[in-house]
Amino acid sequence: MDYLAINKLLIRDKTILQSIINSSDFQDDLLETIVVRKGDRIIQDNVQHIYIIEEGLIAKMFNHNKNIEKDICQAFLSEADVIWSNQFISDSKVSFEPLSEAVLKKIDANNFFNVLATHPFFTDVLIEALNRSEELAELYAKQFQYELQDRILMLFEQLGTQISQQKFILPKGLDAHYIAAYCGVSRVSVNRILRELRGIKLLEKNNKGSLEFRKHKII
Repeated sequence: MDYLAINKLLIRDKTILQSIINSSDFQDDLLETIVVRKGDRIIQDNVQHIYIIEEGLIAKMFNHNKNIEKDICQAFLSEADVIWSNQFISDSKVSFEPLSEAVLKKIDANNFFNVLATHPFFTDVLIEALNRSEELAELYAKQFQYELQDRILMLFEQLGTQISQQKFILPKGLDAHYIAAYCGVSRVSVNRILRELRGIKLLEKNNKGSLEFRKHKII
């Protein structure tokens, strides 16, 4: 693929990495589509592959061996985010857990970089991934200047699908465990806030069984 062809892809597609993945240089025999479901885990220390998220939300978890209440969710990864192989990060305490069903593209790490290294935008791909990681880390850190209720509402707005100016539908599988791990509190505290939000009609189930929340402006 030549330089001009890549530029056309960059204009058309969402990210540089996704543009190259969608190009003819990644043949079908290199990429495998897999589905992971709630309860599955990708353990970073064991990963010999690169995973690119196509659909769904995946929580990046720092796991506490003995106490699940002390697990930390550093970020929620979404479409076009990348789970790197253990060639780059080797930490047995980091796992990636889908909130519900998620669809991933899986490729052997060596094949991935052999193909990617031939492109003039190889460096841009790595910079893009670093920038995305910094963006998620900044979101995680920023929340702690607010009270817990506001932190939860900010998370809902971050992950929810907006259906009107004030209403969002929450993703399936976003339960008290992941909210507590992200906000740095206990599930008891999260459940208390969720009850309060239901009490003041900021959080309700719609007729399809999905949770909706009404946007709350932080003063």
